Amino acid sequence: MENQIIEVQQIQGFIPEQPEKIYTIFSIADDVYAINAANVLEILKFVELSRPERLPSHIAGLFEYDGKIINVVDIKSVLNIEPTPYDLNSMIVIIKTGEDIFAIMVNKVLDVKRIDRENIQPVPYRTQNGFIEYIYDYNDIQCNVLNLSSVNNWIKNHPDDSQSSNGFNLIPSDPQSLAILQERKFEYIEKASKNPYAIMSDKDEFVSFFVGENRYCIKMNDIKGFYKLQETKMIKVPCTPDFILGLVNIKGDFICVIDIKNYFHSQNVPYSGSGTIIVLNSDEFKIGVLADAISDNIQIKPDEITSLKKQENKNELMQYVKDGEIYLIINVPEMLNNDKLFIK
Repeated sequence: MENQIIEVQQIQGFIPEQPEKIYTIFSIADDVYAINAANVLEILKFVELSRPERLPSHIAGLFEYDGKIINVVDIKSVLNIEPTPYDLNSMIVIIKTGEDIFAIMVNKVLDVKRIDRENIQPVPYRTQNGFIEYIYDYNDIQCNVLNLSSVNNWIKNHPDDSQSSNGFNLIPSDPQSLAILQERKFEYIEKASKNPYAIMSDKDEFVSFFVGENRYCIKMNDIKGFYKLQETKMIKVPCTPDFILGLVNIKGDFICVIDIKNYFHSQNVPYSGSGTIIVLNSDEFKIGVLADAISDNIQIKPDEITSLKKQENKNELMQYVKDGEIYLIINVPEMLNNDKLFIK
């Protein structure tokens, strides 16, 4: 019998998906918003901000990022949202639009998700300043997709309004919190000095995720979509290698799901029945890997990626070290060319 890839062909009548974009989704107070992930440079936990005597009320403070002083914006003030406080678990999202770099404060980063454009609808009403460009149904909650160009233009051109609530006052200010924020700032400065890089340099965007105690990364362009395992039904396939968990039907397409613990490390640990399937972007093969939890999106320069000491994986698995933590990078093209994915 001819070699066959461990997968099931598309069912007849399957309609190809529309072009997709990847979005970073986050909460601001009780609302959910999204921005194009391609505009996100980095996501940080709250740190201490510099606060000169005079700043517009919508600027919570200043932060030095990669040698540049950038504005940290109280996005609640911009979007005219009730000024509820932030806490130590809130995040700073650093954004680049055109040549401008700024940051916004958000309560929580919820997801990094590839979304079909057909599922994103134009706003059916007129919004103030054109900040909301599209809406999207995220877990049965309306997600507002921000037009970053409109937001950036408003930030640059909006005069100070002394009647507005000051975003700086929404940041935790008790002595214990201030000490934590200051410590985070010093840690960030120290890490940045040890790992300098230029924002304008050529970097690739990666999604990081956990499988067990290991953190893996896959290049954003190699990902077709994210799907909750609980929302699908796993179909076991007899006479397949142990690293094949089974098949799932996603939008009429059968995806072969791989347990990468067993694939790369021969750790045959039963899966819990939960997690996220990361479907790989390939026109030829329908394959996904199972992640326990999706983590942050990060940018990595190609020359920062190194081979593992043991080359048993034929460079399917590389590594990137940041702040003493190892990220295992899956080289998707190499993985899809491995003979172990074929049966005779």
